[in-house]
Parts: sequence; C-alpha cells; structure tokens
Amino acid sequence: MAFTDDLRVKRVLQVVEAISGDHDRAVAWLQDPLPTFDGKTALGLIAEGHSDTVLRYLASIASGFVG
Repeated sequence: MAFTDDLRVKRVLQVVEAISGDHDRAVAWLQDPLPTFDGKTALGLIAEGHSDTVLRYLASIASGFVG
C-alpha cells in the first residue's frame, strides 16, 4: 500500500503541493525531519494521529509564519 492511499496523507500532500508547486518536492517534504517537531517527519506525525497539527503548521507556513 502506498502512503498516498491514506486519506490523511493525501490531504496533507495536497496542501504541501499547493505551497511548493511541485509534487516530488511535496513527497520529499513528507519524509524530511521537521525541527519544529523534534525531528519527526510529517508522515510520522500523521501516523501518530497528528494530521491536524501538520495542517496547522502548513497553514502557518502558507501565511508567512513558521512554527
């Protein structure tokens, strides 16, 4: 099963793609350690049930704030 089969991951991926403008960059971002979250990845946070936290983080990035 590809990680994009998970609806939560798909939603986050859509938002990251909208921000970055690039699908490959968005997929890579999902797997990059995030310093704001003690090095956890977005995929890890989603797996732990924190997709809303990731979406709020992305909203802060999109609005010009990080964290």
